[in-house]
Amino acid sequence: MKGVQPPDTVSQRTKSWWASILAGLVDHPHPIYGADVAVTFRGGVLHISGELPSESDRKALLKDAREHVGHGIDDIDAKHLTVAKGKERPGILDQTLIAAFANPDVAEYASKYLVESRRVEPKRLEILDSRLEDRARDLLPAEFLSDVRKAFDAGEAVLILTVDETAVFKVRELLAEETRSLWTIATPPIPAAGRRD
Repeated sequence: MKGVQPPDTVSQRTKSWWASILAGLVDHPHPIYGADVAVTFRGGVLHISGELPSESDRKALLKDAREHVGHGIDDIDAKHLTVAKGKERPGILDQTLIAAFANPDVAEYASKYLVESRRVEPKRLEILDSRLEDRARDLLPAEFLSDVRKAFDAGEAVLILTVDETAVFKVRELLAEETRSLWTIATPPIPAAGRRD
């Protein structure tokens, strides 16, 4: 089926990544963090560097690394593994992304990847096909409906995802590069739902 990714899990890919690291293949990108994490070996010490989106991501990566101490790794140096400092204040604006996929199954796979693997926290997530065109009219500004109709006419499905505006750039990049959406559009930001001024 066109556009379907292999049916492996993040857990399997993470285990394979650690196996490749222990074998000395340190140039492979991490299955979740990609090139944001770099590793090198020096004298039995695994040096981990890079920038992760949250402290919980940093703790999870270090927990995985510690499981390999004594099994190919003598020690871990993570002093250059940092957490990204948010420059923008979350909770002010929301933004909706629309991404087209070959069919609803591929869109569902992409949504699970974003939420479960990449820990995207959507405020709204819906998958629509031509049977749900009325729902698209309820969710989207009118100027974006022609693109959605074209996708439906081509037999495609759309993933509609609303996130905090501070996460839009990263989520759009994930949709385009990692889930391989056919196209992705961002609607203009609007005041965050439930925000009180």
